Amino acid sequence: MKKPLGVAVVVIGLAAAASLNSIGVASAGQQPVPAMVISTPVASVAVPAPPAIKDSDPSLTFRQNGRIVTITRRSTPVATVTLTSATWSAHSATAVLTVTATRPIIVDPAMFTLYDAEGWENEAEQSKPVRFGAGTAALTLTFTGTPARPEALGWVAKPDGDAVAVWERG
Repeated sequence: MKKPLGVAVVVIGLAAAASLNSIGVASAGQQPVPAMVISTPVASVAVPAPPAIKDSDPSLTFRQNGRIVTITRRSTPVATVTLTSATWSAHSATAVLTVTATRPIIVDPAMFTLYDAEGWENEAEQSKPVRFGAGTAALTLTFTGTPARPEALGWVAKPDGDAVAVWERG
């Protein structure tokens, strides 16, 4: 004899409901299963560095205190340039400058002048501008073949022709 179809559906429905009610209920001896964590890669966002500012920019201010020149732009520090060492001879000189930048800066070696005892203004052998990123790096300037004894190193970064720094032979 066949059972009526309606009774079978009710029995199956009750079994399914009982099964759904027990989901998530753990007995006292069971440990919960931790949820699965799916990690999604996060794209890193690079913050672009500000553009490099040229040492000839008219908005820069230079202040020299002994061997150190502090460069600011609208009262915000840009860099310090320190005469780390200078080697002087009868007709040449080598200067090592340490540049500590808080933002990228371009320093033009052609704007450094070696003044000699006869009044000559001598150019550095390096002539290409150097870009310094944030951090500390060195710039070496070499002057050879000066007509007279070197007396001072000057930095004429501004287009108006005035020196922003002068380091005298000691």
